Amino acid sequence: MPEEINQPKMESPEGASPEEASEQEDSLAQEKGNEEGSAAETQADARVEVENVSEEPTPAERVASAAREQAEEAAEALRRGEFMRDVEIDPNADSDDRLIAMLCYASQILIPGIMPILVLLSESSRDRPFQRYHAVQSLALMVVFVLIALAVSVGTFILSWIPIIGWLVGLAVLCLSPIAVLMAYIALVYYGYQAYQGKRFAIPGLTTFLKDQGWLKEA
Repeated sequence: MPEEINQPKMESPEGASPEEASEQEDSLAQEKGNEEGSAAETQADARVEVENVSEEPTPAERVASAAREQAEEAAEALRRGEFMRDVEIDPNADSDDRLIAMLCYASQILIPGIMPILVLLSESSRDRPFQRYHAVQSLALMVVFVLIALAVSVGTFILSWIPIIGWLVGLAVLCLSPIAVLMAYIALVYYGYQAYQGKRFAIPGLTTFLKDQGWLKEA
């Protein structure tokens, strides 16, 4: 006959009845389940925090998103024929302020960017908010013109490698470039004239973007 194998039996704690031992085992199992549930909740919270951090946009992404929104606003305003908004006369702007503000726009037809930068760097203009307002706005306007020109140039260069389509695009850009440059000059003269009248005004899309970024202040 095969020998019987004696298996060890679970012994209850010394002096404890079977009912008490069962209750202790249930309590230990419940504590273990609570610990596992707490660990699972902690891991879930950690995953949510990681997702929230990864979804938070970077400063560059926020600027790009704001620029895109304001570009859409500017395009819509141009379709309506709206070139200025929030126009008001600045009673504190004297004749010198108006002249310098006008030059910030008009001078960029010949020398882009120089006059607004000189105004922003000048010690005398620190207490002249009207001058600084139009210096920042006119400089940003010229930056927009330059960026558009660069984008068109790069796009035309890339498309030029495509037969026929590239040639047609290049021809269209060649024909439309003088018109675009003339429109930019007209815009600079127009805004310069409005500034010479002592007006503060917002250029649709551009001024709102500058204020949102903290680059342009009302006073």
